[in-house]
Amino acid sequence: MSGVGSFFLKIRRRETPFYDRLYRMGKSLRYLEMPVIRPLHRFLYGERMTRLTLWRGFMQTFYYNPLFKGCCQRVGKGLVIHDGLPQIFGALRIVLGENVVMHGTSSFVGAKVFEHPTLRVGDNTHLGSGLGVVVGRDITIGNNVMIANGVNIFSYDQHPADPARRHLPASPESSRSVVIEDNVWIGAKSIIFKGVTIGRNSIVAAGSVVTQKVPADSMVMGNPARVFPLMF
Repeated sequence: MSGVGSFFLKIRRRETPFYDRLYRMGKSLRYLEMPVIRPLHRFLYGERMTRLTLWRGFMQTFYYNPLFKGCCQRVGKGLVIHDGLPQIFGALRIVLGENVVMHGTSSFVGAKVFEHPTLRVGDNTHLGSGLGVVVGRDITIGNNVMIANGVNIFSYDQHPADPARRHLPASPESSRSVVIEDNVWIGAKSIIFKGVTIGRNSIVAAGSVVTQKVPADSMVMGNPARVFPLMF
């Protein structure tokens, strides 16, 4: 062990009164607090937030947005991407309407057993942070849809249930389309499984696991999600 390493080891062990004193002095520094000069620190806080906002805006406009658009088949006007660049895996076709909002923490996966797995998103739709989408043949999300943070949507099994074949891709037959119609609100950390259609104007409560069709103008909640009438 080097001399410096040996010195700090003796401090951590508090081998003598001298090293014990150094140990206590070092520990006291952990609780050191600087005085707050409110005008100065408010100014510094504002300066930092302004600088970060301008930098993020620059990166989104001139770097992340063009990179993402280059991976899409079609993108309407007004795309907004917060916090970086969404991840795209596989030969996924992405078709976005106008005024779509999404986050760089999201990921979109196209199943490799299909030639052109397709994700369609309508106008004025918000795709929340941490969204995970696995597209088999296709997934369609309508207009004016609000999807909260941490939602997962699957239209494909990815792997077979048979343990002997689980390391292989699932067959194309395991894919069934997911359709989320207009004006739907999907709460945080919900899971939408293959073959599900969520009818227009419906609400999926936070944390729900949706395995069956959701009628229009209704609300579902729970695991598995159950249907309740939606009172306007």
